[in-house]
Amino acid sequence: MSVSRSSLPAIAGGTPVRAKPLPFFRAAVDESDVAAVAETLRSGWLTSGPKAVELEKRLGDYLGTSHTIAVSSCSEAMFLCMKALGVGPGDEVITSPITFASTVHAILHNGATPVLADIESDTFGVDPAAVRACVSPRTKAIMPVHFGGQACRIEEILALADPAGIPVVEDAAHSFGARVHGRLLGGFGRATAFSFYATKNLTTAEGGAITTGDEVLAQRLRLLGYHGMSRDSWSRYSDKGSWYYQVQIPGYKCNLSDLHAALGLTQLSKIDHLLERRRAVADALARALEGCAAVELPREYPGNRHTWHLYVIRVRPEALRIGRDEFIQALRAENVGTSVHFIPIHRHPFFAPYLRPGRTFPVADDYYARCISLPIFPDMTDDDVRDVGDAVTRIAEHFRAG
Repeated sequence: MSVSRSSLPAIAGGTPVRAKPLPFFRAAVDESDVAAVAETLRSGWLTSGPKAVELEKRLGDYLGTSHTIAVSSCSEAMFLCMKALGVGPGDEVITSPITFASTVHAILHNGATPVLADIESDTFGVDPAAVRACVSPRTKAIMPVHFGGQACRIEEILALADPAGIPVVEDAAHSFGARVHGRLLGGFGRATAFSFYATKNLTTAEGGAITTGDEVLAQRLRLLGYHGMSRDSWSRYSDKGSWYYQVQIPGYKCNLSDLHAALGLTQLSKIDHLLERRRAVADALARALEGCAAVELPREYPGNRHTWHLYVIRVRPEALRIGRDEFIQALRAENVGTSVHFIPIHRHPFFAPYLRPGRTFPVADDYYARCISLPIFPDMTDDDVRDVGDAVTRIAEHFRAG
């Protein structure tokens, strides 16, 4: 709900642009989603079953991938990919410093060493030149991150990885529906991990998926993801199933339940609309902020189709008398929710022992010092967008340098 405007920011004694807080994110869940989950509850089949099988098929159809494995989270998806590729002690895996901790956890939980390659400022993904500089005889895999809904320079990364025989596993947690030269993410590298967490473009509340064109890898991923058993619960307990199974390898429990899959199916039926709404909100935010010289707006990299999971602006320190953290505090006073994506991996104390001595990440550090994630979700209204634009602009104007 908007209130009367004034030029003075709320943090300096003015009236907030909103009487009620605008959340950083709100899930686009409607009655069709509720009905689908309720129907599954009444069906009596709650764990992995027909809905999970159907979701895998429909995800594969949408993405154009030959093998799709639904799992309990993107964190598990990345872990399973590392495990299935034989990543282990003594190995190195190259990834980005601008990512959530689970990307690096997937490497560490397999006993390998994460090697961070600096990002580039157009896509916020790893810089292919930095990746090349990190390759060593111990490099077992490369795990680039498609950040915020935009693909990294994946074709360039594959061009350096493929001749060396290094598998590429893509962290596409943010980027379901993103495209490179018209081609959907999900089939570029050896495998791709997607997230269907509550905040993502497509949600199952909790969940994720792995896509791959490698049949042998897909079989191993399925075994690893469900106790190493030759048959899953749907195969054993449906009316056409058999009770018999064999444990073939020591596996894990990473399956997606039918309750989650039911939500995913209805979300998938609306995904093109949801992505169109995100794009419309991103375009509206760009128009609302185009005259604000104190912030740098995100851009769509040439050849990419951004899905706008995040809308990240970067403050220009030379144009302001306050820093990024103070700017966030001022937005909170205007009742506009924000976040920061992400605190770089190398700035977390836990990961310090795994970093190569003397390695620096100037682009990632500059990005982190200036980044603010603004609200973006499909149900944002024109008034919501106007409030965000007004809040950023009045703060920037009030705290303008000089």
